[in-house]
Amino acid sequence: MSQRQVITYPSADLLSQATAARILLELGDRLAQQPRVDIALTGGRDANDIYECVKNSPLAQSVDWKRVHLWWSDERFVSFEDSDRNAGQARRAWFGGLIDQGLLPESNVHEMPVDPRTPEQVAGASDQDNEKALTAAAQEYEHELIHELGEHPSFDAAVFGVGPDGHFASLFPDHGEAEIDNPDISVVGVNHSPKPPAMRLSLTVPCIRNAHKVWLFASTPEKANAVHRALAGRNNPHVPSSFAEGREETLWLIDRDAAALL
Repeated sequence: MSQRQVITYPSADLLSQATAARILLELGDRLAQQPRVDIALTGGRDANDIYECVKNSPLAQSVDWKRVHLWWSDERFVSFEDSDRNAGQARRAWFGGLIDQGLLPESNVHEMPVDPRTPEQVAGASDQDNEKALTAAAQEYEHELIHELGEHPSFDAAVFGVGPDGHFASLFPDHGEAEIDNPDISVVGVNHSPKPPAMRLSLTVPCIRNAHKVWLFASTPEKANAVHRALAGRNNPHVPSSFAEGREETLWLIDRDAAALL
């Protein structure tokens, strides 16, 4: 595994701009060496700010989007129309325009499965029903990963936000999913999530760690404690983001407020 590096920016706005530029430059560099690039994305306020910067950056014009494949590190297991979906938010903030312009094929966008049930079915579902639905969705996405990227999928880069509780992807403190260490399990269903909505899908730590580069970003004072605790050790189930590592590179990209306790 790679050594963790911390890069601090003066403000959240500069953090977003720098991370967006880093993503675009990485895509261009990879495409100069290989036929396609696969990047895992995340959701949340910071992520959407970054995607807006990606959309508006002049560097975006230098990327051959037809050879870029977008994946998700986690997703809210809700209906397709639900405004909480990470992929839907990213589509609106960024890549939907690329698709509309014919620059990014829709087939290159690998969204995690939605909950196909009606609101009435969801409301009347038992816990066992929900577990079954989550397991089926996780297996569906895992099959897509394997079909596209091989038995042990590896992303060129994976980007993650960090929550005030130290979670990343949908791997939450002391919830069990962060401790899954089976390399044959790349996607897991998360039931009874401590952060709404209650049902989610997430990549596992072994899948994340198989990425060439892993970047985590965080801003605002409310995340300073989580950043401090994550960087104070490794593999701490109380702070799941402490598990985050890439094979070639692990970057923590934070603003001055989030770095306050380092």
